[in-house]
Amino acid sequence: MNCLPGDTDVLLSHGRRRRIEGLWDRFEDESAVVATGDDAVASDIRLFTMSKPETVYEVETETGDTVEATADHPFKTADGMVELDDLEEGDDVYLHPFEGLQDETPPEFTLLDESDFEEENPQLVRALKDRDLLPLKSTDEAFNRLLKLVGYHTGDGSFSGNQSWFYGEPKDLERIQEDIAAIGFDPSRIYERERNHEIDGNSFERVEYSARSTAKSFRKLLVKLGAPEGRKVESGFTAPEYLDRLADWQKALYLSTFFGAEMSAPDTVSAKNFYAPSVSHNRLVAERDAGETFLRDLMTHLNDLGISTNALEEVERTETTVGETVRFRFGISTDPDNLIRFFTTVGYRYAREKQKEAIAATQYLKHKERVIDARARIAEEARALADGGAAPKEIKKRFDINDRFVERSLYGERDGRPRPPADFPDYDEYRDETIVQDDLSVTAEVVDIAERGEKPVYDIGVTHDAHNFVADGFVVSNCGVRMVKTNLTYEDVRGRERELVDALFDAVPTGLGGGGIVQADSDTMGDILEYGVEWAVENGYGIESDLDHCEDEGRRPDARPEFVSQKAKDRGRNQVGSLGSGNHFLEVQRVTDTYREEVADAFGLAEDQIVVLIHCGSRGLGHQTCTDYLRDIEQEHADLLESLPDTELAAAPAGSELAYEYYGAMCAAINFAWVNRQLIMHRTREVFGDVFDADPVDDLEMELLYDVAHNIAKRETHDVGGEDRELFVHRKGATRAFPAGHEEVPAAYRDVGQPVIIPGSMGAGSYVLRGGENSMDVSFGSTAHGAGRLMSRTAAKQEYWGGDVQDDLEEQNEIYVKAESGATIAEEAPGVYKDVDEVVRVSDALGIGDKVARTYPVCNIKG
Repeated sequence: MNCLPGDTDVLLSHGRRRRIEGLWDRFEDESAVVATGDDAVASDIRLFTMSKPETVYEVETETGDTVEATADHPFKTADGMVELDDLEEGDDVYLHPFEGLQDETPPEFTLLDESDFEEENPQLVRALKDRDLLPLKSTDEAFNRLLKLVGYHTGDGSFSGNQSWFYGEPKDLERIQEDIAAIGFDPSRIYERERNHEIDGNSFERVEYSARSTAKSFRKLLVKLGAPEGRKVESGFTAPEYLDRLADWQKALYLSTFFGAEMSAPDTVSAKNFYAPSVSHNRLVAERDAGETFLRDLMTHLNDLGISTNALEEVERTETTVGETVRFRFGISTDPDNLIRFFTTVGYRYAREKQKEAIAATQYLKHKERVIDARARIAEEARALADGGAAPKEIKKRFDINDRFVERSLYGERDGRPRPPADFPDYDEYRDETIVQDDLSVTAEVVDIAERGEKPVYDIGVTHDAHNFVADGFVVSNCGVRMVKTNLTYEDVRGRERELVDALFDAVPTGLGGGGIVQADSDTMGDILEYGVEWAVENGYGIESDLDHCEDEGRRPDARPEFVSQKAKDRGRNQVGSLGSGNHFLEVQRVTDTYREEVADAFGLAEDQIVVLIHCGSRGLGHQTCTDYLRDIEQEHADLLESLPDTELAAAPAGSELAYEYYGAMCAAINFAWVNRQLIMHRTREVFGDVFDADPVDDLEMELLYDVAHNIAKRETHDVGGEDRELFVHRKGATRAFPAGHEEVPAAYRDVGQPVIIPGSMGAGSYVLRGGENSMDVSFGSTAHGAGRLMSRTAAKQEYWGGDVQDDLEEQNEIYVKAESGATIAEEAPGVYKDVDEVVRVSDALGIGDKVARTYPVCNIKG
């Protein structure tokens, strides 16, 4: 995907918005962790390459949204993806108005530990520990989900014994179910019952929907985090104190779900103006102060997020069966910019219809404000012309606007900003013609496409935080692939695909956040970072031959764990042996074709053979390492950054102390990633042993073919201009491909060349190559590391529905896929990738990576 430097947004998990080294892109917030859920996948943008300057164009919509892009950049329309060159003024394009809040790493502190549950049954404590919920820290992914659950439950939940009930619409309850399940508890089905109500003497019936968790430990967790017990009107609860210590985007999680339950939906007070969305809250008079404090706390947190509120009102007092109650109310200030900020940064979670209305209101307000701004500019210009001596008649001819508007502007008949024109649509008219999609995208009319000259264009990729890189600057993650051979044939697994994919999905941790095969203490983390796969084999997670078939024998000797920050180590501590998410996967494949028989024999590959491909990287540890050193370089080498043609080329000068430290930290991250894949392979061997009731090594001959790294930098010696030079070779979107005879190719393959593994899509298959004889001369011993994307993840989720992709793969291709969410499957749909056959054909033709074998998916698990 092509991108220009500019002020666009990228949404990460939970609606955070992050600037990534000056490059921005847009993700919708609402559908990435689960197909209809409330979070965007935790992703990053990392620079690929900078091309020569190209002609760029600015696209502007009726809502005032603008973006710069090249002529070949695709935009989603109602007719699918359309390149900018084929767009015209008057066409509609899809926008994602929800922006989220600026990403920031939360201050790390412990919210709950065992001491908070001393009076509870040890079995309850064990249940929380088994789910990695004790100790619970502010930086834990599970805590972010809990923030949403606590916020919503405070508004529209209740406790009954050990049961935690949530009430809402079925689609919203499904998202709540998914978050409950994601933190390790079993949600109930959605219940339905008719309820009789009476308000102001009027009786009516409505259907009430609810879902619950029956886990006592889950109930206790919600209570400890601030969900009120008992009847809320009688309670003395206030907003959780820990909100003051959180990142802004975390505060918004709590606020948005409480507002999803309790705040009124956007609505108009007149044809073109909106009411203040408001929250009402009742307490017994005896708990009046607590009720007032609770709402004032919410107002303060909104103010901290740059959102203005109206004054808190005591609306009324009412006699009830439990005593006299007082009702408080506050609203969101109706200044258009303020409403837009609220709707696009906080909004209503677990309340999809309210959120859709907020998106429609946002677009209406933006369109209206753009029109008013244009009229205000005309009024100002008209007055300026009059001051310069122009006659009113002449001024009226200058503008395409009614004469009365010009007259009122000239003769001071208007106070403040002008109103929209009489023919501007009422909100109800606009709403009747505006459809907000389930992913919260909405169309807007293109009003201008203007050439903006030539600018550098960046090819960028959207990745999970375990798969990131800054080209020509920092290289962090050893994202790579390894292939495991077996002596099974396709017939051996036919009919057992579902059993196999379910077992692998259960055994291999996937998805965002924590959860790994090994929970590493400080000493273990140090050994992993220093010794790599050697540590894994010594601790029973592999066999000696694994070392012989891994790039660098699975260990970078230049690793310096002491240069990896404690924060990075803490992030990796519970992710050792986990796939993560994004484009990372574990795939069982069958070999369909072999091309160079002598090389295939040396690799141990034959047609119809079952192999396993594992693709993942250094998870949060690599991401944090990159973040740490990026900040350091910006501070220490600001003068160098200023001299670069673009700050995206930021680099620590070779030979500097910072470069030395970073290289040592990066090599440690590489070792971590190798161990990560090694442990996943170990767990895969165990699963195959269980499913096929055989010893995975002795009976199934599950041996590592090769582990080759992607997206790393290595110090290597290459011939440059006829002399050997030591270089830092950065391979981004690339992988090593050393030819036969090279001393760094493992002895087992030195006669034929290094194995090179090229993943394709989960519907097209992958390739095994060998390093070509021209690779050292043409590409510094490198070739492509995969098929590469045709479509961004955002576009993919707009184009594909995960469930449909999953069904089509099974019914049409006999490929079984299982993932944490439907959105993940949509992001990785076969149609979003380039033709892997063509990618490999080019590599083979250039002699940098020669075809050896082709594989085809049998079953696949993704994060």
